[in-house]
Amino acid sequence: MAGQDEEEVVKLLFGDHPPQNWRENEEFLFYLTELGNLGADRLTVEPDRVGEELSAVQMSTQELAFSNYKTFIQTSDCSKQIYNEFSNTEKHLENLIDTMPDFLAKCEVFKSKAAEISTHRRMTSLTLSKHTTLLEILELPQLMDTVVRNQHYDEALELHAYVTKLSKKQPDVKILEDISRHVTNSVKLMLQQLLAQLRAPISLPQCLKVISYLRRMDIFQESELRLKFLQARETWLQSVTNAVPRDDPYIHITRTMEVMRVHLFDIVTQYRAIFSDDNLMVDNNPCDNRLLFSSWLSRKVTEFLETLERDLEQDMGSMESLLGQAMYFGLSFSRVGFDFRPLLAPIFEKTILAQFNKLVAFEANAKVLSDSFAGLNLIKIGGMPCNFKIKDDFSQPPLVLIDFPPLAHICNIVLAGLNQIRLCAPVSLVGRISSTINSFLTQAVGLIVNFAATSAAWRDTEKLGFSNFCFVFKTVLLPYLQGCISAVFPPSNLSEICGFSVSDLQSRGLGFIDAEAACAPILKFMPPEPEEIKSPSLVEETIYVSDRMSELSVAVQDNSPPAEDNSPPAEDNSPPAEDNSPPAEDNSPPAEGNTPPAEDISPPAQDNSPPADLQQRQQHLSEEYNENCDETVDIQKEETVKEMSKTAGESAVNPQETFINPLETANLKETAANPQGTAAVLDTPDIAVQEPTPEKRDQ
Repeated sequence: MAGQDEEEVVKLLFGDHPPQNWRENEEFLFYLTELGNLGADRLTVEPDRVGEELSAVQMSTQELAFSNYKTFIQTSDCSKQIYNEFSNTEKHLENLIDTMPDFLAKCEVFKSKAAEISTHRRMTSLTLSKHTTLLEILELPQLMDTVVRNQHYDEALELHAYVTKLSKKQPDVKILEDISRHVTNSVKLMLQQLLAQLRAPISLPQCLKVISYLRRMDIFQESELRLKFLQARETWLQSVTNAVPRDDPYIHITRTMEVMRVHLFDIVTQYRAIFSDDNLMVDNNPCDNRLLFSSWLSRKVTEFLETLERDLEQDMGSMESLLGQAMYFGLSFSRVGFDFRPLLAPIFEKTILAQFNKLVAFEANAKVLSDSFAGLNLIKIGGMPCNFKIKDDFSQPPLVLIDFPPLAHICNIVLAGLNQIRLCAPVSLVGRISSTINSFLTQAVGLIVNFAATSAAWRDTEKLGFSNFCFVFKTVLLPYLQGCISAVFPPSNLSEICGFSVSDLQSRGLGFIDAEAACAPILKFMPPEPEEIKSPSLVEETIYVSDRMSELSVAVQDNSPPAEDNSPPAEDNSPPAEDNSPPAEDNSPPAEGNTPPAEDISPPAQDNSPPADLQQRQQHLSEEYNENCDETVDIQKEETVKEMSKTAGESAVNPQETFINPLETANLKETAANPQGTAAVLDTPDIAVQEPTPEKRDQ
């Protein structure tokens, strides 16, 4: 039945006052549906049937109420109570409805906290189950620091790799970030320790280990690693060289050379054993690593050369040992392709030349030479024979220079310079050394000329003595100095090296004294040269006092009677070249000893006069000289003999009167053992040299 039909039926049955909520009552709607399905007859009797059923129901209800009235009373009471309870319940429900939002909110808070607690509990349980593993991870920084400080670098590198892997897997975990940071600090400490090992004495195997660790750390590129290695080893080498004492320049440079030779060669060996010579790629460009190493090695050699030059500028004495050690240093590096011996030559040449110039400088010796003229006895040397000759033996200077103090000083100065360089005489300096000697001799001759400016007040004997002085300068001093220079710089060696002949070397002034230029200002003071002096065969020999001692003793004997010594003065004023003629028939046996100088040396055994008798005769001669001191040439001869004898007798009392600096016999042996001319003149201290005593003469 449709809803509109139901409303019409309800309106017909109940009028305008239908039951409330009839639409919600299913039984009422079911009954209306049945009514709509009944026919007219059934509908006619339907009210009666309903009335009867109502009466039956009422009757059953009354009977039920009568029989169960107690139940109904209880039910009523119960209903009343239920009603009351429902009222309370309704109030409580209203309160519950009011408090329900807050309750729901608190339930949500509880739910979230419970979820957190549950998650924390779950994490705690998981942490407890993984406690051992987590503890190992948390102890990684401490373990890393321990192995690094104990220098267990293999384990340290493994731990670093493990921590790096964990950090990459869990980049957001803070604890792993902290662990990674601490481990990285330990890696930095490990790097410092490895570099500190490179800055200390280290063997090649240990050095290989250190570089392998640095490569595994993957901190430096290959070129940076090479540079870091060189920097660290250079720091250690610098500390070793700085530890060498600097008080003595000679000790400092010798020890520095030894340290540099040993340790620098070790560094080169280590570098070549560790790093290959292959080209590197730097910023996609090929880089020749050999340039890096060679530039570093070149810089270290340059620093050594600067140190060597700085130390050589001080007074170092002889150079031969330093040069030998430095050359050995340079030669040892030829095995690694860095022979720097050519760089040493200019430094030593400069030092050797400076030492020579310092000794032979005229300005430094001008006062000594000027003062030496005060000791020049022109009267004494005026009566001396002037046919002086030198021998080929350069082991000692000509003793005739004793009577010429300025010439003795000149000889000493030049010999001191040659002695300084004789064991280490670079051939490249021969020109400058020869020029220095020539300049010194020229300036010394200038002093002689200035001394001659006072000749206006000289007597004839003094002029003759100055003439002999100039003659000895030319014929004795210059040839002897030339021989010494030739011993240091043999002309044959110079000719082989330079390709010039000996005459070319002489013309160019290489190893030769310019005698003509040196003697030019004093030629006017010299006597005419005898024929035998001009002969080359005679010029090579020199008359030494020790070789003429027998002749001197005979002359003393001849001069003991004063009456026989007064030969005519006219014969003694002849040129000095003729003064060496044998004395008049007085000394027939010793006349053979006054033959020309080549045969002039009589055997020492012929001098059989006892030393005491000789001293008595010398004393007698001295008394005669004091009584007959006139200006005749004959008296000058006697004075010469007396002075020489007096010098021989007093040599042990006053050893500081003469100035010659002789060369020892061992020098000559060393020269013979070294025909190359590197050690020609032995170093001799500046000492005064005297004539031998009469006893030594007889021996």
